[in-house]
Amino acid sequence: IGGTSEVTACSVGRRAIGAVSEKPAYMMNSDLEGGTYIALKGRVPVLVTGTVKKGDRLVAGPFGTAVKATLEYYADTFAVALESSDDENIKTIEAIIL
Repeated sequence: IGGTSEVTACSVGRRAIGAVSEKPAYMMNSDLEGGTYIALKGRVPVLVTGTVKKGDRLVAGPFGTAVKATLEYYADTFAVALESSDDENIKTIEAIIL
């Protein structure tokens, strides 16, 4: 929430409220043109930057991705990783939006 649009990519230090969903189970306001579907709760694929382990809390990261929470941003947790990855690059993992 913020910026000039209703949906804005989050960045480090900001609180994310959900993740963009490519295949939503329910499309609220589906009659609107050009809308972006946002998963606010539940199990969804999430773009993550850096390594992550199953159970890690996720916070907003760079370029609209999520990163593993550090003590500095722990309170901004919006999801929990449901799988692990040692890949340092941007990748998609399964997570649960809180």
